[in-house]
Amino acid sequence: MGYLFTSESVSEGHPDKVADQISDAVLDKLLAYDPSSKVACETLVTTGQVVLAGEVKTKAYIDLQRVAREVINKIGYTKSEYMFEGNSCGVFSAIHEQSPDINRGVEREDPMNQGAGDQGMMFGYATNETENYMPLSLDLAHKLLMVLAEIRREGKVMTYLRPDSKSQVTIEYDDDRHPVRIDTIVVSTQHDEFIQPENDSKEAQLKADEEMLAQIRKDVIEILMPMSSLLFSAFSTSAMMLSTSRLASSSASLSRTLMPRSSNRV
Repeated sequence: MGYLFTSESVSEGHPDKVADQISDAVLDKLLAYDPSSKVACETLVTTGQVVLAGEVKTKAYIDLQRVAREVINKIGYTKSEYMFEGNSCGVFSAIHEQSPDINRGVEREDPMNQGAGDQGMMFGYATNETENYMPLSLDLAHKLLMVLAEIRREGKVMTYLRPDSKSQVTIEYDDDRHPVRIDTIVVSTQHDEFIQPENDSKEAQLKADEEMLAQIRKDVIEILMPMSSLLFSAFSTSAMMLSTSRLASSSASLSRTLMPRSSNRV
């Protein structure tokens, strides 16, 4: 029988992604100056704070605070009202030298025989639904957020957007596991409170919230989706390549856009 398959994507401003990008930047900088660097770096972000921790062995020196702030500013956290801003947030480093025990297990005279400080295993699968071998729903969810990020950076429309956002795409498959149509698209975005309540009452706040939701929903349908139209024409091509059956018309149900939330999650 047919089934629905859903994938979710988070934007560059999502706290988890912010932490990943800072850790990646630290690794990239150290390897750029010392290709033999051994780096195990973890990052935690919360309201107004960044914590770097881990073990490093390197001949290079980098300004960790500067690296973290550059990443945060590039993502778009540049306003104090976000409660997390690149130039003013605290950056605490607890990175120390790699322990001798781990180092003995890693380094060898012949670099080709060196080990790893930790062992890990990953598993997954590739699919021919897309050119990058990822599930079609995940590929579309990623690309939707790329378009949304471009809209935010240009600052011409949807000027209330903040860096943190999510997208979710659900695709219907037929009995032969071929994609048939897009069933649902969900877009969730952090945003400014661009409509203020008339007073401090709960009713006034709910009214302002509903008006903001209506405007965001309208902009997603009339701005984001047309700018993303090439993504969905690509979906038609992929589906036709996989299935000789006809492709049903895509139904993009923009079901909800979440209310504002600060990036104060770990």
